[in-house]
Amino acid sequence: NSSHAASPSSLRITYLVLAASVSSYAMLQSLVIPVLPTIERKLHTSQNTVTWVLTAYLLSASIFTPILGRVGDMIGKKRVFMATLFALALGSALAGVANSIGLMIVARVIQGIGGAVLPLTFGIIRDEFPKERVMSVVGSVAALVAVGGGLGTVLAGPIVGTLGYRWLFWLPLILIGLATLAATFFINES
Repeated sequence: NSSHAASPSSLRITYLVLAASVSSYAMLQSLVIPVLPTIERKLHTSQNTVTWVLTAYLLSASIFTPILGRVGDMIGKKRVFMATLFALALGSALAGVANSIGLMIVARVIQGIGGAVLPLTFGIIRDEFPKERVMSVVGSVAALVAVGGGLGTVLAGPIVGTLGYRWLFWLPLILIGLATLAATFFINES
């Protein structure tokens, strides 16, 4: 536990990196919901098939979240956290260039691996923050899941209307890239 040595400024940076990561995951979950008809039309598929763009993400997250959370406890939370951010980034990049529904679904499965960012974030908070602050920090990060999900639903229309549906994946990819870079330097291995 490095909370005794962590300065308030390094804890703020750690919090911002974790918050950006959790928010990106939550936004990617909900961004596609309002634009499934657009994706259906652009990728020339059926309504039944396009729903897998959301379902694949949720199924993948439900499988990988507990498994990778546990792996993080065993081999190091930062290492697994970085791997989940990489999966989110890779899945976002693939979804951004997907020209078929099959590739889009595969991309969303890879993004779903990023669901493990949640338990890993909570574990990093527990390890890095002073005990008296852990509950409030966990609470604020948990609230970001709801905020990110809500923002994703609200922002989807303006993003698609202005930039096109592929930007639903490119914009979070930029945030994930910045969070990954910052995590490399500012999150301690625990």
